[in-house]
Amino acid sequence: MSAHVSWPSGKNRAPVYIHMGNGADEILKDGFLTAFLKGSVVRTFGVLLDADSKPRGRYSRIHTLCLSLFPAMPPDLPPEGLVVDNPISGKRFGVWIMPDNSAEGCLETFLRHLVPDVSEPVWQHAVESMRGAKAIGCPCHDVHISKANLYTWLAWQDPPGQSPGQSLTRKVLDPHSASASPFVAWFRRLYEL
Repeated sequence: MSAHVSWPSGKNRAPVYIHMGNGADEILKDGFLTAFLKGSVVRTFGVLLDADSKPRGRYSRIHTLCLSLFPAMPPDLPPEGLVVDNPISGKRFGVWIMPDNSAEGCLETFLRHLVPDVSEPVWQHAVESMRGAKAIGCPCHDVHISKANLYTWLAWQDPPGQSPGQSLTRKVLDPHSASASPFVAWFRRLYEL
């Protein structure tokens, strides 16, 4: 997001506090979301999850958990992501399910679309290499192919093996790709940036 909004570095300087949880299992268990949303510390709370193979199911669970706190929540996740307010409590809640609120996949599926056009031939070679590795017994599960493709491509960048975050900061991945625009718009709308 630092490519789109002012994002000072350093402790307690970022405009949004980001908590890295233990995945969907933690977030979707009874009591986790509602504890944050009912607490007095948080005014705006956003949830970002991988869809994996069940984007509708993920949102359905969030809807069930949070509907009593946000009665205006629609039954289906809007394509542009959810941002809903509760005027009585003064709270705001948002949901984005990677990659695009409707497709199966994960963060790496989203990041694939930030590969610059000039790198597309190398990307295609990484995908073909992964297919070849699967054909000769690579134990990677099919659900993780998008992760393997991205990390294979990242292994071939300069310097090799950068994290996705470093790759965005160093513009190896293009944070200004048109594919990033819907997510950026949701994030800015949710946090009023």
